[in-house]
Amino acid sequence: MSAVEHAKASRERLNFVQAQAAPHLRPIIAAVRDCDISMMFVPQISDPFRLPRKDAKPTIFMIGDDLERAEGPDTFHMPSIRRAIRACHDFTVVSGAPLPHVYASAAYTPAIDRRHSMLVETRPEQEIAWVSLIRKLAPGRPIILLSVKGGHA
Repeated sequence: MSAVEHAKASRERLNFVQAQAAPHLRPIIAAVRDCDISMMFVPQISDPFRLPRKDAKPTIFMIGDDLERAEGPDTFHMPSIRRAIRACHDFTVVSGAPLPHVYASAAYTPAIDRRHSMLVETRPEQEIAWVSLIRKLAPGRPIILLSVKGGHA
């Protein structure tokens, strides 16, 4: 299979995934499909993960801390999380309803500025732990917080 055929197959697969995805994820999938960026989903496990190489595509790191319950940063492989936070230019922490325009803004930095960004999906009880860790490891970098009324951060 040539690179052109492979790209066409990937695009068709992303079109299918986007059509099936929840509305809030569609902007992320569209950015991966259309803007030559990557997405790395990090599930709620303590396994290490590698960052993209320095010459790799800009990446949206999606941290999934919102399953049955939110466990906070300590559930994840902390050295990997620290490296990812330090590598990112901006951050979105979602502990409220997942709004599509907020997810679209998380795709902006990789798509337009060609730098990594991180989107943390969590619950209100862990939002302050995530925001505190980000502020500690990436001071002064932008953070968007989508919380619930009366959130904790």
